[in-house]
Amino acid sequence: MIVLLFITVTIPAGARAYTVEKHDDQVTGQIVISPTKIELNLDPGDTATAEVVLVNRTGEPVTFQFSAEDFEGSHDASQATVFLGDELSPRGASRWLHPEVSSIVLDNGETLTMAVEVSVPPGAEPGGHYAALFASRTTDQYDNGTAIKVTERLGTLFLIKVTGAIDEAGTLDTPEVKGFLEYGPVYIGLVFNNQGNIHLKPSGKVTVRNLLGQTVAEIPVEEWIVLPDSSRRTLVKWDRHYLLGRYTATAEITYGDSGTILMSQSSFWVIPWKIILTLVLGLLLLGFIINKLYWRSAKREQPGDGTADEPPRVGAPAAQPDEQAQPPHQETMPLEPVVPDSYIALNELFPSMGDDQVINLDDAETHRLVREMINNKLDLARSYQKQGMTEAARYELYEARAAAQRIGLLSEIGIIDDLLIWL
Repeated sequence: MIVLLFITVTIPAGARAYTVEKHDDQVTGQIVISPTKIELNLDPGDTATAEVVLVNRTGEPVTFQFSAEDFEGSHDASQATVFLGDELSPRGASRWLHPEVSSIVLDNGETLTMAVEVSVPPGAEPGGHYAALFASRTTDQYDNGTAIKVTERLGTLFLIKVTGAIDEAGTLDTPEVKGFLEYGPVYIGLVFNNQGNIHLKPSGKVTVRNLLGQTVAEIPVEEWIVLPDSSRRTLVKWDRHYLLGRYTATAEITYGDSGTILMSQSSFWVIPWKIILTLVLGLLLLGFIINKLYWRSAKREQPGDGTADEPPRVGAPAAQPDEQAQPPHQETMPLEPVVPDSYIALNELFPSMGDDQVINLDDAETHRLVREMINNKLDLARSYQKQGMTEAARYELYEARAAAQRIGLLSEIGIIDDLLIWL
């Protein structure tokens, strides 16, 4: 039975009534803030209110401090956002955010719901303005008896569009794909360059055609946010294993209120050379065996002394009529296993594991274990992020996202995309 406990908070006159509610005592070791992103369209001089929710499930009371910080995009396509600390950005909005409380103590299981006032100055420049509202906590960790202060923070991104002269402009780079592959799946990177003054959400599709120009796949491209004066990459996956030949990937991306369309293409080869080499050697061996059988059969059918029309070999004794032909030794070539679509090698889902064990994705227990492995990847990425190991965290998230997309875990994909915003 879940007990819902409401706690009344006394606030000064004129202030907004934030609430603290206790729903249960479940302990997951996590702090959750939502939503992770708030988008607002405001005129210069306008004021709006947004709601932010913070939940403590660490198993102990936690003191939270709230602060606002500007962020902006980057020309490094793999880096979604850059947080500026105490530095102010020309397109920052940290000074526009006014949360109801600056600090609060939450017991385990308590949920804080508070309003954040967003005040746009009358002379604000049109276009996008960006800030993050962080909830942070500081804990003591000990290393060889020495206490180290560790600060953990979670935040909500505010993307504010100030009306006026809005410039939506962007370009699309050539799709990034390896020029030569042995097998699928094929990963295609798309980099969008935002040259305007407002954040854009490009989306669209990638069409793959074979050497004959026939369409063999259409891969949807989910929208991704690109901040002004920055570049950002998204990754799409063509989930086919056995492929052969030259292919062309054409990206068709739409962005902006006007629906501007950009197109770019790149070509690549997929040649399973190991299979082809095995087949060629097998055919050569088969031809050799057939040739040997033919000449031995011809010897047995020759009249007279039983010699065949086979060209004489120097120094070789003539075959006697009563010789018994010995069956040739035939080597059996290994056949490539036929794997159903529901079966996949574990190292295709998680390349870093190096485990080629084949698993069945239709099996419920296997599905549950894969989900746990994805969540372990997320925990590892969060740990790397706390240690400042951004590239290691990003690698774990990309690998977890590819696995989640392969088995259709939409909720995990959403969580991973939110985490990638911070990297």
